[in-house]
Amino acid sequence: MIRNVPTLFKTLFEIVLLRKGPNDIPHSTVLFVLVAAIWVLAGVATVMVVETYRSSSLFIDLSLAFVGLGTYAIVVNVFGKGDRLLRCVTAILGCSIVFSIVLIGGRIALPLLLTEDETSWALQLIWFWSIPVEGHIIARTIERQWVVGFLIALAVLFGQLNLLAVLEPMLRPAA
Repeated sequence: MIRNVPTLFKTLFEIVLLRKGPNDIPHSTVLFVLVAAIWVLAGVATVMVVETYRSSSLFIDLSLAFVGLGTYAIVVNVFGKGDRLLRCVTAILGCSIVFSIVLIGGRIALPLLLTEDETSWALQLIWFWSIPVEGHIIARTIERQWVVGFLIALAVLFGQLNLLAVLEPMLRPAA
């Protein structure tokens, strides 16, 4: 199992580049649990590396992720592809790990090469790329055109942003 981890990360990187899909990931509950655990660790590492994060950021990130994954689960089941859900969620979480690694590396390395504004823009562009990637994963899972998956991913993003607008004020310290 451990020797297959580099192959898994290569596959996840290929999905991030839109060359492969969730069907290229093994259907395995053990793999899902492993990826979910690494995803949580990557979230903790992100909270520790990115200075703009507060202690409540991990809670907010987890809440947003559960809402997003729950929405994707509903969509996959509505399209009658529930048997593909495990691979879909594993792919989304796995690609999120890849993005976290790139963002953490970018947060450390880019300030050495770019100004603070340029670094911020570069990191935002990397983060924005996650939207078409999630759309690609959903489209491949439900066997629809990429634009359908992209629109679903945009809808999920807007739902998450609305939830963030509700959660963020509740978690601010009292003045």
